[in-house]
Amino acid sequence: MSLDIWHLRGKQCRYLSDEEIHKIHSSSLDLLGSTGCIFKEKKALQIFEDAGARVDHKTGRVQIPPHLIEEAIKKAPASVFLAARDKKFDIKLEENRVYFGTGSVAVNVFDLETGRRQLAVKRDVFDFARLVDGLSYIHFYKVIVNPSDVPPEIADRHMTEAAFNGTVKHFSVNAYSVEGAKDIIKMGEIVAGGLENLKKRPLVSINVLSLSPLRFDPVSIKILMEVAKTGIPLIIASEPQAGTTAPVTLAGTITLQNAESLAGIVLAQLVNPGTPVLCGSVGTIADMRTGQYASGAVELGIINAIAAQMAQYYKIPIYSTGGMTDSKIPDIQAGYEKGLQTLMVALSGANYIHDAAGLLEFCLSASYEQTVIDNEICGMVARALQGVSLEKEMIGLDVIDKVGPGGHFLEELHTLKYFKKEHFIPEISDRQNRQIWEAKGSKTANQVAREKARKILKEHFPTPLDEKVKKELNYLVKKAR
Repeated sequence: MSLDIWHLRGKQCRYLSDEEIHKIHSSSLDLLGSTGCIFKEKKALQIFEDAGARVDHKTGRVQIPPHLIEEAIKKAPASVFLAARDKKFDIKLEENRVYFGTGSVAVNVFDLETGRRQLAVKRDVFDFARLVDGLSYIHFYKVIVNPSDVPPEIADRHMTEAAFNGTVKHFSVNAYSVEGAKDIIKMGEIVAGGLENLKKRPLVSINVLSLSPLRFDPVSIKILMEVAKTGIPLIIASEPQAGTTAPVTLAGTITLQNAESLAGIVLAQLVNPGTPVLCGSVGTIADMRTGQYASGAVELGIINAIAAQMAQYYKIPIYSTGGMTDSKIPDIQAGYEKGLQTLMVALSGANYIHDAAGLLEFCLSASYEQTVIDNEICGMVARALQGVSLEKEMIGLDVIDKVGPGGHFLEELHTLKYFKKEHFIPEISDRQNRQIWEAKGSKTANQVAREKARKILKEHFPTPLDEKVKKELNYLVKKAR
């Protein structure tokens, strides 16, 4: 199908009325103003206090007055640009524009040849980047695995190096320390040709995560301030679980998540007004039978869809979650959990939908095969977002009249002209009759996906970095040791 995936728009799904959105907002302001949020980091506490927040330096609790929150919302850009090495893959996050990407950070990977689950290595970071680079419906690469064959304290630098080498699309990476954040930014400068060029064309974005309920750990606070200071895109995410780290009610969880993200945005805007930030939503429910994070829950779709509405109310782009599963393998459970979530969140108009491809069993394992299947799910959801054109030519009264009662449209020029624009043509799903399917080996969708993944990894290599740039990146990684 000739599908324009770079201008997708959501917002067809609206859970909350305007009045209900305002109620969540007011509740979030009340929560941050009275209960507050823990920021146990000396410099951050001083920044908050100087701005007029009530600060307890002993406990690290910060009570943020409403006016500081409202000012931060106004200062945050309504549009955030995420650049790619190849400009045709540039991303503009704003309003209800929708983009899909992988998630992070699995520690295991399923070997494409043996099917065996094993610890991920640096080569997997590179190969997943290449796979994403070669798939049509995945817009960005969220570094999907944490390599076990490098020192953990500098794994973020290795991940960044592998991602820069593996894809020309935009990628996002987790920083594990302030030094790591500085090095990631420096690596971006090397590829972009300087800090100012990186600010104009941010090839990499960095995210931080709150610790629900209502806390940011000192390392994340320092990373947040460092990234904000440089002015490259910063993702401030919250990951509450209804019933354990958040109220069991979805309304309570959404309010808590919203408040945490706003608290981080306030700090970012105090550090550097105008810092490009993304609200972040990774919230779901806990399975009350086990207390575990329910990644495949339909409630995750609801929470993230409503988070998108809140972000649209604030006119701040959103980093959201969809396409997750609790299934341990690429099976039917993975299909229905991922498909439903991705559709729900995309229809809400969420901007940056991470975890939409590649992950299994929460974020513990990544699968090349599943990434290819998820790419097709993203394509189908993209078609759903495209909707229907009611232009005169598309309604086609003339061709209906020409064919007439009892006729056939297959040979009409109208059909030839529009079928590729109107119909999604899958690559993994099988639509042939049984005889043809059996003659071709009776392959399952999993087998077809595996073959496609092998083909991409065998044949697809993105435009390489300049050799001098490669050496500089590698030198910085080695220096971090």
